[in-house]
Amino acid sequence: ICWHKYQRPFVHLKLAMSLDGRISLSDSVSTALSGSAARERVQSLRHEHDAILVGGNTASVDNPSLTDRSGRPRRRPLTRVILDNRLQTRPGAIIATTTADAPTIVFTNCRDTDKKAALRNCGVEIVELELGGRDLTGVLAELKDREIQSLLVEGGTEVAGAFCDARLVDKVTFIAAPIVIGGREAPVAIGGSGAETLVEALRLSDLTIQRLGEDIEITGYPTAA
Repeated sequence: ICWHKYQRPFVHLKLAMSLDGRISLSDSVSTALSGSAARERVQSLRHEHDAILVGGNTASVDNPSLTDRSGRPRRRPLTRVILDNRLQTRPGAIIATTTADAPTIVFTNCRDTDKKAALRNCGVEIVELELGGRDLTGVLAELKDREIQSLLVEGGTEVAGAFCDARLVDKVTFIAAPIVIGGREAPVAIGGSGAETLVEALRLSDLTIQRLGEDIEITGYPTAA
């Protein structure tokens, strides 16, 4: 319905975080916060979508595979989408060396021809954006043209914030681990500009809450402004 009504994919934002809203330690090292039950749930969520999206920093720090490991048959391969303005994605990254198994698209406004050529040689598709900022509407339009009907956004901080600021989120899932990280430098779940007043805050309705082992999943749908 979203795909037909708004002419873009349905966007589902999923983030794993600590109880105090941190997604990593202060030095942004790759950190597994969730337990095994929550990780299985993430694979189930990935199975429900046509594409998965992360930012360039997340792809660089975590070096994820971004694959559907649910073991269930798919109607089409899970497309991996990276928003990488600085083109941090390396040719040796997992997502670049496994393009034969899953399509990989990098959106960037970087003009470094050598970096782009190296990724293209690995089978990564490069989509060039205009200089300046993140054109999320343009990204979603490009994905829509590729018949991608649903998109799972898995962060990181600034990518999640950009989607929230632009009000391009149709569903939100937070998986909270029972830990407190603290620290002023530890990255928070949602960056971006944020709300200046509570009236502008992204409010959720139709909430569901469930336990995933020791973790807690909270899912809801943003209410209309």
